[in-house]
Amino acid sequence: MSIEIKKIAVFVSGGGTNLQALIDAQKENFFQSELCLVLSNREDAYGLVRARENHIPAFTMKEEEEILQLLREHEIDLIVLAGYLKILGKKLLKTYENRIINIHPSLLPKHGGKGMYGLRVHQDVFACGEIESGATVHFVNEEVDGGKILLQEKIDITDCKTPEEIQQKVLKIEHDILKRAIKKLEEE
Repeated sequence: MSIEIKKIAVFVSGGGTNLQALIDAQKENFFQSELCLVLSNREDAYGLVRARENHIPAFTMKEEEEILQLLREHEIDLIVLAGYLKILGKKLLKTYENRIINIHPSLLPKHGGKGMYGLRVHQDVFACGEIESGATVHFVNEEVDGGKILLQEKIDITDCKTPEEIQQKVLKIEHDILKRAIKKLEEE
């Protein structure tokens, strides 16, 4: 399925470093789409501050109908989940089917699923003795971290002594792979 992407909404729940990477990529004209709004389920998400500092409308809301109305008002073509920790509702998933992507800090399908986010993922990777990790951008469906993989990049983690070291290494990949995923969708 081919979609034209012009307007992007980014959903965040925390610090928004992936959002910042997308803001920087937009400023560099890495992709043609425009970041038109940032939405969070948490009022204290620093990603909202990042958005406002870059003159991107930022909102806090949790109700599915309110979110859908906001997306319609801004004529959003693509939703990017960048550290958004709330499970999306069925109506939103259906309305934006094949138009929602997520960045996950592991090589899916390994170390994904319900409860696998943030440092928890890297702790699991570390505990399993993995020699490589990475990041995955995938389409979002009703199965947590179960959608079709769009892009994935691996990195050697044999030199990492803690889950936090893995997290830092993977975060650099996340920032790059997410902007490349948007560009890939624009080109397809």
